[in-house]
Amino acid sequence: MKSLNRILLFALIFIVAACSSPLKMYKIGNYERAVTESVRKLRSSPNKKKHQNVLVQAYPMAVQMAKRDINNALQSNNVTRYDVVIKRYEQLNRMARDIYTCPKALQLIPAPEEFHAELTQTKEIAAEHYYTQGVRALNDRTVQQARNAHQYFVKANEYVRGYRDVVSKIDEALFAAMLHVVVQAPKTPERFQVSADFFYSNLVTEMNKSNQRRYVHFYTPQEAQNEGMYDPHQLVALDFIDFTVGNIRESKSSQDVKRDSVPIEVEIGGRKTTAYITAKANFTTYKREIISAGKLRVQIVEAASQRVADQRTFDGSYVWTTVWGSYTGDDRALSSEQKKLAQQQPTLPPPNQDLFIEFTKPLFTQVVNYIQSVYRNN
Repeated sequence: MKSLNRILLFALIFIVAACSSPLKMYKIGNYERAVTESVRKLRSSPNKKKHQNVLVQAYPMAVQMAKRDINNALQSNNVTRYDVVIKRYEQLNRMARDIYTCPKALQLIPAPEEFHAELTQTKEIAAEHYYTQGVRALNDRTVQQARNAHQYFVKANEYVRGYRDVVSKIDEALFAAMLHVVVQAPKTPERFQVSADFFYSNLVTEMNKSNQRRYVHFYTPQEAQNEGMYDPHQLVALDFIDFTVGNIRESKSSQDVKRDSVPIEVEIGGRKTTAYITAKANFTTYKREIISAGKLRVQIVEAASQRVADQRTFDGSYVWTTVWGSYTGDDRALSSEQKKLAQQQPTLPPPNQDLFIEFTKPLFTQVVNYIQSVYRNN
């Protein structure tokens, strides 16, 4: 088996090496990759004629193709045309750097072309281009165009860090792009309010965390008020429509147990000797369960019309258990586990506030997954 694995590994390495060989890349027209692979090979094998020939033939083809892509992009009206130009200039500069750092490659290509000034100038042009596109999209005052604007401003800032007032524009566009959702806390009896608030605050935090790559933000009512956001797009209404905490269920079960060949010491005719008996006992196991369970209804409500756009009800439960035992008869008939149970007393249950938190834990995961599915397209 080891030999077979070794053969398969060598075969895989050979296939990968063949697919990325300079000559293979050259034949399929991937000239930039052919240059990169040739230079890499020449660093370790500078006298390899095959790699030398590929580099000499592939480099001018790679430069020609990159320049053609640059010219075609600049002549187009595509919004992303400067991305193509910048990418090609970076490829040209990367090939030149590779050649300059390989003595044999530099001997074969003594003056590789560099385009640092052109790259810097294009990044400036691209920053202005995306900034202008962002302003235009933001002025459209729709959520979708605000999202486009945000991406344009981010792109402008990537090309020229801090271009004009792009940082504030990013924040402005992001706020306009967001679907603002206020999550309403569930109403519970006063004795459970602390636990309900704990569940609620953690839920809002996790909802934002799990959706942080999307254009949606969840607020508590207080957070929305603090940010001056009085007209949210949607509401998430949480309601415990049915729950119980602290229901007690008790049970017990008894069984006759015995153990054969239990040694005892006896005296026969004045002499002590060992005899074997069967030890018997009746063991009773007691179980006390504290059951907490409930249903949480989640409604997605359009804030302006108060229309319920979607809703789901989730179930959660938690059972706290304590077990102990007792016996009558000979304790030598008991197993080690039974002896341990017989020494135990029933444990006091946690406070009802803690039981409330426990039964909401499965609800927490279900609600977060549901919210992710509802807002996955934002």
